Amino acid sequence: MFEECRVEGNFTLSSGRKSDVFYDFDLLTPREAAEYVEQLLRQMEPVFNWDEVDFIATPALGGIVPAFLTSFAKDKPLVIVDKEGHPRGPEFSTGNYLIVDDVITSFKAANRVVKALPESNCLGVAAYIFRGSYEDLNKQDFNAYYLARKEQETKHAGVAGS
Repeated sequence: MFEECRVEGNFTLSSGRKSDVFYDFDLLTPREAAEYVEQLLRQMEPVFNWDEVDFIATPALGGIVPAFLTSFAKDKPLVIVDKEGHPRGPEFSTGNYLIVDDVITSFKAANRVVKALPESNCLGVAAYIFRGSYEDLNKQDFNAYYLARKEQETKHAGVAGS
């Protein structure tokens, strides 16, 4: 799963972690992205109550496509939290939201969204891939939903200049 957007090299992820693999979801066609989101939403159905969700939130940039597709599929407003931590999107009052992103690694982006929406309640984070540690997952005050678990793949972790 996701081999069509797997790129090998020497990467520093947005989490700050090093990896020999990067998942570039911009390589997906719109149809492929929609099919993956559809799979994720079907997988969530038995364990997630969509009636409680008032809006979808996403960090800029990586999560915008899956968040838009989720927002469209579930007929929920979409709020994008920019890099400075400002929410952008339709006017909304406080409420419950689901964070949608492409990849969860350290929960840094998800926690930036939570910080930007202090008057609202995060019901969880959903993504194509979870690459983080279960230790990081267990520290969160919300559930994580994801299609695939991919281990951190690196031979160069922590080695400067590699």
